[in-house]
Amino acid sequence: MRKTAIILGALCAAAFGCLGAEVPALAPVEVGKGVLDPAGGHVQGFCASDDAFYFTQMKTLYKCDWSGKLLKKVPVVCHTGDICFWEGHVYTSVSVYQGPDKGKGIIQVFDADLNLVREAKLDKSTDGITILDGVLYLGMGSNHVPSKESHRENFFRRYDPKTLQPLGPRQIVDFGYMTHYGAQDIGHDGKNVLVSFYRGEKGAPAFVAFDRDMKPVKLVRGFEASNGFDLLPRRMRGERPLYARVQTLTAPNPAKPKKKIISGCRLTYFEYADGVVKEIK
Repeated sequence: MRKTAIILGALCAAAFGCLGAEVPALAPVEVGKGVLDPAGGHVQGFCASDDAFYFTQMKTLYKCDWSGKLLKKVPVVCHTGDICFWEGHVYTSVSVYQGPDKGKGIIQVFDADLNLVREAKLDKSTDGITILDGVLYLGMGSNHVPSKESHRENFFRRYDPKTLQPLGPRQIVDFGYMTHYGAQDIGHDGKNVLVSFYRGEKGAPAFVAFDRDMKPVKLVRGFEASNGFDLLPRRMRGERPLYARVQTLTAPNPAKPKKKIISGCRLTYFEYADGVVKEIK
């Protein structure tokens, strides 16, 4: 399995979180052949902890160390999409594709070793998920049927991440541009909620910052993070607003030359501050 390690340097982990302390340089990390399901579809979501990063395909949740080595993978409900990490747990957003709950949603919570510890079933399918200052923000699809058609309105709702109970009614958010499906991936910068959409029209922003009431405050064009992104742990970024973004890798399909198979994924990095995205090369 080919993988590119992050250069950690000779700094102690305790120093990384200090204001002004030097932090390690970042290099892309690749999770290679033999780890992902070749027929499992593109990567759906990503989140980061001090010791590991996590990502999903529709039916599988993965845990890797920061060199890209697979530590564990577990089967999950299809379609498991975006994920986030909070207080030692991985939260997953599930849009149920099969069985008696088809068309509904689930929030599932796993411990750091990918053991399921609790869940809440919802009456509507879900997509992006993040937790900011003790509030869980959940995307709940579009206000348009079918959602694959271009539309402007998407549903969001807030939850208590400990009880998984709603903190208010579901709300419809329109930020003024066309999207496809719902809010694919959600993160935050410590102040605003960051959402990655599939563009529904030429020139539409795919990366949008919302305030905590889900009113758009910044629109970012020319940048996508719809396979998943997350703020890096403090030990890796210091005080810089640095994020990891996962991108799916493909390869030719020997059985079907005109089609591609999933061959792995790659982590790259970007800085986001005040509505400006800068990719880290």
